[in-house]
Amino acid sequence: RMRGGRGTFGWIKALPWDRPMVLATGLAFFMLFWGGGGGLIIMSYGMNAMVHNTSWVTAHFHLIFGGTVVIMYFAIAYAMWPTLTGRSFPSMRPLLAQLWLWFIGMMVMTLPWHWTGLQGQWRRIAAFDYSDRLIASWGPWVIVSLIGGIVLALSALLFAWNLIALHRSSSPRFAAVDVPYAEAVHPPGRLPASLNGFGLWNVIVAVLMLLAYGYPIAQFFIDPPPQAVVHRLH
Repeated sequence: RMRGGRGTFGWIKALPWDRPMVLATGLAFFMLFWGGGGGLIIMSYGMNAMVHNTSWVTAHFHLIFGGTVVIMYFAIAYAMWPTLTGRSFPSMRPLLAQLWLWFIGMMVMTLPWHWTGLQGQWRRIAAFDYSDRLIASWGPWVIVSLIGGIVLALSALLFAWNLIALHRSSSPRFAAVDVPYAEAVHPPGRLPASLNGFGLWNVIVAVLMLLAYGYPIAQFFIDPPPQAVVHRLH
């Protein structure tokens, strides 16, 4: 709001989107929405039974790791590389273009996988028999995914070029500076001890794991599956 943002969501437009770290964070959250949403669906027993071992699963983890995580690695590299080389990027445009290409390529590659996964397209398979009419209907979507993969490859090459170009740049070096960290506009006067360590969060994670996996594991001992009972009788 100090940058001129107004309304409930006006601050989003006022963010410095011309900075690689801000742009990468925004694009990462968008990919996390799709990838995380697909993960929530996989958590559902009924839906997981339908999309298990299909390209839907491949789309889910590509959006999470290849999209949300990797694009932040790019931004971190762009933030750290000038400090390591002692030079500044002459322009942010190639950096922003590389981030946008990675985002576009990842979305174009993975969104068709969601659709074909719902149609039953398997993962971990070398080739498809396109003489089958159902499988033939997947063909155009496979081509779209291929185009997305090509865009991703171009983005990766541009990323390497951006770093190499800065490393070989003839621009004058600047003096070493401390790595800047974000500071609160209104620093807190007191920080609760529970929020300044890992103890509380470890307990929360342990409780969530117990709730998520405790009952299924206990079923093996309380109510064993039929084959286990038969084995015991023999």
